[in-house]
Amino acid sequence: MRFPRHLEADYGPDVIRHALTGRTCRLWSGGALDIPLIAMKDPLKKALQAAMLKSRLRCGFEAVSHKLSNEKAGIAHAREQSDVPQGERISRLILLSNDGAERFYRHVEQLLRSHAPRVLGCLLDADARTLGKLITGKDRQIKLAMAEHKEAVSEILRAIL
Repeated sequence: MRFPRHLEADYGPDVIRHALTGRTCRLWSGGALDIPLIAMKDPLKKALQAAMLKSRLRCGFEAVSHKLSNEKAGIAHAREQSDVPQGERISRLILLSNDGAERFYRHVEQLLRSHAPRVLGCLLDADARTLGKLITGKDRQIKLAMAEHKEAVSEILRAIL
């Protein structure tokens, strides 16, 4: 797992990796992917709100899946056109509420596997209503949100650390 460059420069990859692997869980009973389990503390709340204000969060499984598929096609095309090797760093962060159905989490796991290693998934210790209220300020349920800009990813990860 490689993280955004400036985040690695500030903390070092081992510190970040240790913080993210300290508490992990499987998304569903038959899952094979361990993802970080993240406490919803004030620095993280502020980072999520800031990312939303800057329009750097995309919400909903379908919207995120569509965006990642388009990006994957664009990356493949860019690699075909260039001889310059491209690093595989985490550039997208998917944050999940803890109250989704098993079927939802199975689909999320497939999405994470399909777009690895550039997408990191984290399970928040918050339900969809809490996450929706935090991000939108309205009574809305959000089960999945994706930070889709490297600065937002870095700020959210920094808040987790």
